[in-house]
Formats: sequence, structure tokens, C-alpha cells
Amino acid sequence: MESIKLKVQERAFPSRGRARVHEGHMNALGIKEGDSVEVSAGGDRKPVVVTVFADTLVETGCIRLSPEDIAAAGAIPGGEVTVTRVPPVAERIRKSAEETKESVKEDVKKAKETISKKASSTKESVGKGVESVKKNLKERDL
Repeated sequence: MESIKLKVQERAFPSRGRARVHEGHMNALGIKEGDSVEVSAGGDRKPVVVTVFADTLVETGCIRLSPEDIAAAGAIPGGEVTVTRVPPVAERIRKSAEETKESVKEDVKKAKETISKKASSTKESVGKGVESVKKNLKERDL
């Protein structure tokens, strides 16, 4: 699972850009300590990206954030937010390269089909032109 819903709590010792969750949520999100997650309360606000740290003192089902991060996410203490794993840079690059590869493959396939059609059409036009020239030469007795 790459995202979960958690209840917001204010951190006792606020530190902007850092979140604390119960260690059980680390496995659920597929992350390890020090990884980044996006925290979103929904709506039109952009998600807030924070670094996550495991804390056995945080209740299961909760995330502790600084008041600034809570406000930036458009959340309220006691409210629910969606916490989503942010893939590491290497993983994002690999995924992007894979998507680009597939796109290029598709474009090459389309180009091949277009070239094939144009070549066939050109061959047909040249053939007609040759026949016309032969006919004209024959009529002129050359």
C-alpha cells in the first residue's frame, strides 16, 4: 500500500517538515525512517512533503505534524489526512524512463506504418508515371 488515512495530531516539539508515525505505518506505506511522504487533507491545497520518523509513542492511526505543516496541508488537529509514499528519485527516474521507452516504441511503430504507406503510394505513383512515359514514347515511335 502506498497511501493511508491518518488522524492529525500536533507535535509536542514542533519541527517543520518532519512527521512522526507509529512504526507499524512505516511498513504499511512501504517506507523506512527518513523517507518522504505527502500529507494531504484534500481540497485544492497542494500536499505537504515531510520526512517521516518512527515513534512507538504515537498512537496507531495517527500522524504528528508541526502546526505549520498542518496549516500548509489544509488540515486541522483531529482531522484526517491522506499520507502517500513519495517514491525515491531513482524509482521515479526508472518509471519515467520506462514510460518514455514505451512512448518511443509506439511512435516508432506509427512512423514505420506511415513510411510504409507513403512508400507504397510513391511506388504506385512512380509506376503509373513510368507507364505513362512508355505509352507516350510508343505513340511517338521513339
